[in-house]
Amino acid sequence: MVEVFIKYNPYKLETDVKINGRDVCEDSRLLTKEKRLQEWIEELPDILKDECNDTNYRVVFKGISPDFEDLQFIANSAKNDDLNISCEHKPVTETGDKIPEIEKIFEDIQKGPFDELRQSDLINAFENVKNSDFHVDVIATMSAGKSTLINALLAHKLMPSKQAACTAKIAEIKDMDELGDVFNADVYDKNGERLEHLENLTYEDMKRLNDIEDVSKIKIEGDIPFVSSEDISLVLVDTPGPNNSRNEEHKIATYEMIGQSSKTLVLYVLNGTQLETNDDSNLLDDIAKSMSVGGKQSKDRFIFVVNKLDNFKKGEDSVENALKDVKDYLEKKGIKDPKIFPASALTALNIRTILKNVDLRSFDPNSADDEIYDTVGDVRKLNRNDDKHLEKYAPLIPSLKSEIDGILAKAKSENDSKTEALVHSGICSIEAAIRLYVEKYAKTAKIKNIVDTFNKKLETAETIEKLNKEIASNKEFADKIQQQISLIQRELESGENARKFEQEISKINYKDEISNVIKDIEREFQTEETNKLRSEEFQTKFNKQQAENACEELKKFAKDLEAKTVVKLESVISEYVQKNAQDLLAQYKQKLENLTGELKTTDKIDLKPLKIMAGNLDISVEDLIENENLIKTETVTVERRKVNTEKAWYKPWTWFQDDIVKVMKRENREYIDGKELSEKFLAPFEDHFINKNIKSAEEYATEQAKTVQEAFKKEFKKLDEVLKNKLNELSQRTQDRDNTDKAIEESEKRLQWLKDIRGRIDAILEI
Repeated sequence: MVEVFIKYNPYKLETDVKINGRDVCEDSRLLTKEKRLQEWIEELPDILKDECNDTNYRVVFKGISPDFEDLQFIANSAKNDDLNISCEHKPVTETGDKIPEIEKIFEDIQKGPFDELRQSDLINAFENVKNSDFHVDVIATMSAGKSTLINALLAHKLMPSKQAACTAKIAEIKDMDELGDVFNADVYDKNGERLEHLENLTYEDMKRLNDIEDVSKIKIEGDIPFVSSEDISLVLVDTPGPNNSRNEEHKIATYEMIGQSSKTLVLYVLNGTQLETNDDSNLLDDIAKSMSVGGKQSKDRFIFVVNKLDNFKKGEDSVENALKDVKDYLEKKGIKDPKIFPASALTALNIRTILKNVDLRSFDPNSADDEIYDTVGDVRKLNRNDDKHLEKYAPLIPSLKSEIDGILAKAKSENDSKTEALVHSGICSIEAAIRLYVEKYAKTAKIKNIVDTFNKKLETAETIEKLNKEIASNKEFADKIQQQISLIQRELESGENARKFEQEISKINYKDEISNVIKDIEREFQTEETNKLRSEEFQTKFNKQQAENACEELKKFAKDLEAKTVVKLESVISEYVQKNAQDLLAQYKQKLENLTGELKTTDKIDLKPLKIMAGNLDISVEDLIENENLIKTETVTVERRKVNTEKAWYKPWTWFQDDIVKVMKRENREYIDGKELSEKFLAPFEDHFINKNIKSAEEYATEQAKTVQEAFKKEFKKLDEVLKNKLNELSQRTQDRDNTDKAIEESEKRLQWLKDIRGRIDAILEI
């Protein structure tokens, strides 16, 4: 048997692997530097088989529980390949236990001896990271029960839900525990202008807002009961399905959510009684692509909720068969091993709202109103029918299954039929899966960001304090530092220095690079269009009705293709802007290094502007860009032509109009060639889209470069002032030679305090 030891640190993304007590070879595939465990763990059985040439393994894993349970899952799956992998867990401090220690460290820093660590920039940085939002995007096609599922998760009937397509606006619901049962909202138009503020938001308010054309987004705050906002502020995002959106930007938003670059968790809601619609099919193609990159994390971020599974009549069908159909359908779309969670969202919602204040142990059916009576009946059906106990089918890791089983056992022992039915509805399993994803990915990243924020600020304080101590204890050193300060100050004030820096900034340009990337997007666009034209459905003859239906299908295809391509263009521009910004910041750091140019003739350069500014260079590029409104989508929004009242089937340039259905009603031929129809339909669309969108993206990216540069120039001027202030403070120290013994003693105390705090901070990232 081969003994394997794996130690994985999810904060530092460090993995240590030993085989039979020895480090692995330098060319081993088990050397996974700075990779998340979930990016490579699925390959572990194959790697062990190739590199160890054995079939029996004992793996000892040191790390957090969610990561160990991923290893267990992979090990169990390997049995199908005739591999026997047993797993043992060496527990470490779990993620949730680190948050209180981080808060205690921050509290101690604020009480500490350094005024600069009590300034607003560190406080704001800490609060921004601590209260970081984590989005859960809820996507579905028509009549899947998406709004009902969200209401069930909120335990509050807030989102309008009915059989027809009803969601017309993007709604973001942010968890705010302190608001309790009250939800407040701010309403925005497509330009981001606030239209109104609503206290104590109601279902009727949401229905009204849904019908107002000017409303584009509704930002809601209230308690999401199954999570705590102390650790992560969960944001549930309800989006209009691409098939029923009244706003083309919402279609684009949906494709952004499922895009490969997105880090959000996606709940994809399917109607368990109505699969394989074209709308589902088109979206699932893109989800399959997104899941194919990035390893297990990419797969984990898609949860497929199969709703309405309590609607089957006994003997006619079963939950098990329905889930098998869903799995086969998703795998046919290229989605392998999907995480499928069955649910009865409506029953869960009714239990949490209609029966909220009803004690079923003393329930009198004769005095109950119809709504309560019917819901009690649904509770009984769920509890009495084993085949409708949906939690049995949820693909939860063992610890979560045990947690759900514990809730169920307690409910039964206490004769709590409401909680028992709630578990059987599947909603508790879905909530557990969301919490696990947050714990495994969002919290670990947040902890690392907080520690980095602390360390950068403390590094600057430590550098300056060491200089202060040396200045106080050594007059010769103090004189030398004063000389260096004077030279750097002259450099800062020098027009030559500023001119060189401006020149270097102006050289940063990616025009050729982005042009090539955009050309690739254009080719992808044309390839997808060509594949559609060559598809079997258009290699035939149509009658009038078939041609009309084909045009509707082509219209939808064209709009979906347009939305996906716009998302790619926006992603390229955003990436380009980010890269531009990072390079500008790197150039400023180089400027700080260059400030010591005249000092290089001395034996030792003690004053390093880059080090004393390290904590201040932690500019949030994303925040800066967002605050300056640099990323906009309107420049890549397709312009629509006015409706042409002279439409006809023989005028293909008129077909890309909203009332395309009317086109085919005017033709009087018995047959229409499908290939010719599709080619003529898509030709004007391609010409219009490429000329108006793809061609303008390059120009837009170039404009953004200038905007970014101007924004950073302002930021760099602020940083120059910070540096000047720090230099002035140091200069004052070099001239103040009184009470040197006391100054040395104070510096030693402050340095020891910094050492202790940094030790505690560094320990946070250890396991």
